[in-house]
Amino acid sequence: MKLFVCLALIAVVGVQALTDEQKEKLNKVGKECREQSGVSQELIDKARNGEFVEDAKLKAQMLCVSKKVGLTDDSGNINVETLKTKVKKVVDNDSEVDEIIEKCAVKRNTPEDTAFFTYKCLYENKPKFSPVD
Repeated sequence: MKLFVCLALIAVVGVQALTDEQKEKLNKVGKECREQSGVSQELIDKARNGEFVEDAKLKAQMLCVSKKVGLTDDSGNINVETLKTKVKKVVDNDSEVDEIIEKCAVKRNTPEDTAFFTYKCLYENKPKFSPVD
């Protein structure tokens, strides 16, 4: 099973690759955000498996998770240094980290779109990425 970042998000993570502590943190944050976003479990499951459906509730879920784990601020701006630190946990090469950040940390029209496309990009480039420590 893949876990996405944002628990759609959550996106961006293979659940088997996560430690028990990471799974627990991500599930807790995901549940809190799911209560706010109202996203269906079906859309979360699809995202966990790499199928990112462009849905307003899923995007809201991803933004919520992203804010709770410190990847974005309240305005939806990407915290590039935090993202770099987390990407470095699954990438050994600094130039590859920079390439991934340049490719994935792109501000979009809305904070929700930014979170959605960032997680989607991270999943496509580094499926074992985890938004939680």
